[in-house]
Amino acid sequence: MEHLARWGFTPRWVDLQRDLWILVFATHPDHAITLFHDQAATLTESALRQLFLDYNHAHDLHADDPRIDDLAHRIVQATRERYGSDKLPELDPASEIPALIQGTVNASSPAWQRLDTLIRAQLDT
Repeated sequence: MEHLARWGFTPRWVDLQRDLWILVFATHPDHAITLFHDQAATLTESALRQLFLDYNHAHDLHADDPRIDDLAHRIVQATRERYGSDKLPELDPASEIPALIQGTVNASSPAWQRLDTLIRAQLDT
């Protein structure tokens, strides 16, 4: 997390990541470390880090901006390449925390909400 600002992430993103990881570690300590290390490893790969940066910077786009469609497609493609199409990393499926986290992210930006909708739809196909 200490590298996020140096890599070009906005203070808003850094704060959001910190707060959400605190929530995940507090509620799911058994899964949190694995997920945290997975995200940290992802961020060490420049192409994948660029996807996170593009997601970060999409916050202020208009929800109908065509760059959101392109970003969603690139995220889905990278996700499938990294994890396959069977099982994505997740917290306990019965937990309400992932929905709370995604709801918090989506509420902060109409563009992020649309991006989430597009990603979920494409991953479900």
